[in-house]
Amino acid sequence: MRVDYKQQEFRHPILIRLIAWLEDETGFEFIETSSRRIDDDGVHGTNPTRGEDLRCRNRDIGLAIEALINKSWEYDPKRPNLKCCLLHGDGPNLHLHLQVHPNTELRG
Repeated sequence: MRVDYKQQEFRHPILIRLIAWLEDETGFEFIETSSRRIDDDGVHGTNPTRGEDLRCRNRDIGLAIEALINKSWEYDPKRPNLKCCLLHGDGPNLHLHLQVHPNTELRG
C-alpha cells in the first residue's frame, strides 16, 4: 500500500506483520479499501483494529492469494474454522478481507 501502515498505531501489530508478509511474498502493492471502522462490531472495530480490506479485481488472483495466506497463517489454533483471509464481494467491490486474532501465527 502507498501508506506507511507500519507506523499507524491503530492497526494490530499482527495485522501489520501479515500485510508486510503478503507484500513481500507477492511483490504486490495493495490498495486499502477499508480498515478501522468506528462502531463496527467485527474486527474492523477493534482497538487496535484487526481487520483490513484490500482491493482485488481479479477473482482467480484473489483466490490464489486467499489460499496462500490461509495455508501460511493460522487465525486461532482454538478455532481452526476461522481464516485470516476471505475473498468476497462482486465486481468492483471484490476484495481481500484480512483478519487477525491475538493468537494468529505464521505457520512453520
